[in-house]
Amino acid sequence: MSTLTLAPVSAGAGGPRVPASLPAPAPVHRTVARQAAVHPSRTAVRAHDGVLTYGGLDQRANHLAHRLRAHGVRDRDTVAVCLESSARLLVAVLGVLKAGAGYVLLDPAHVRDGSALPFLYASGARVVVTQELFAGVLGGGRVTVLPDVTPASSTAVLPPASDVTHADSAYVLPVRGDRGVSVPHTVVDRLAADGRFLPVTTGDVVLQYAPAVADGTALALWAPLMAGARLVLPPPGELTPYELATLAREERAGILRVTSRHLSDLIDAGVLQRLRGLRCLVVAGEALSPDEAARVAGLLPATRVIETARL
Repeated sequence: MSTLTLAPVSAGAGGPRVPASLPAPAPVHRTVARQAAVHPSRTAVRAHDGVLTYGGLDQRANHLAHRLRAHGVRDRDTVAVCLESSARLLVAVLGVLKAGAGYVLLDPAHVRDGSALPFLYASGARVVVTQELFAGVLGGGRVTVLPDVTPASSTAVLPPASDVTHADSAYVLPVRGDRGVSVPHTVVDRLAADGRFLPVTTGDVVLQYAPAVADGTALALWAPLMAGARLVLPPPGELTPYELATLAREERAGILRVTSRHLSDLIDAGVLQRLRGLRCLVVAGEALSPDEAARVAGLLPATRVIETARL
C-alpha cells in the first residue's frame, strides 16, 4: 500500500498550538491504560452492545491483544478492523494497539458494496478483526478474529510485551484508492491535548455520532478515553434527529460530535434547541453556511461550537 506519514503536531505556522509544558507523548493505549489503573470502575464506553468500565475495557483489550499475537500479529504490523458502532469496536482498536500493531478501519457500508476491498488488499493486513456479518467477505486467506465484550476468560492479564513508541503508527487513514495516511501515536496525543479540536476533560460525557471511519474520528474516539471521560456510541444505522437529541439528553452528554449534514437535519427538524445542555458541539465535514451558523448560535447560545473544517 502506498502510504504517507503524517508528521507530528508542531507549534509552527498553521499547526495546532500545543502548550510547551505538555509531558512527553506516549502511545495511545498506554495513556488509556493509565486511566484504567487510576479509575478502573469508572464508565469508559456506553453502547448498544454493552457498558464497559475502564478496567473492563483494558482487560478485554489485553485478552484480544494476546489472541492477535497468537495469530501472528507483531509490532508495527497493520490489522484491519471492520465493526459497526459498538463497544466491541473500542475493544478491537485498543486491542490492536496493545498487540503492537496499527489499525485501519474499514467502513462496513463499503465492505458490503465491495469498494473497501482494494484498500484492504493494499494494506497488507493479514488479520481482520470483524463481526460474523463480514467474516466471510473479508476472509480470503486472512485470519478473521471476532472480538467480544465479555470474553470467556475473566482472568486478569497484562498486555503483550511490545517496544512500540509514540513515533510508531497508531492507525492508517484511507485517502483514496489504495492510498492511506499513516498517523503516529504522537499526533493523536498532541491533538487530544489541543482544546481547539475536542475540548474534553475528565468527567465529560462525549456522544460521538460522526462516522467511525471519517477523518478526525480517531481523535473523537481516543481523546475521551485518554482524558478519563465517558464515550457514548450510538447504535448502528441512522438515528432520526429526534432520536439523536433524545439520546444526547438521556446520556447527559456535554459534548456532541456530528457531521454538518446531521446538524442541518437537527435544525430542519426543529429539535436542536433540545440540546441546550451541551457544553460543546463539534461539527465535522463541510463548514456551516452563515445562515446555519447564525441559527445554531441563536438556538444554543451557551454552547461552544467547533467547526473542524475551519481549523
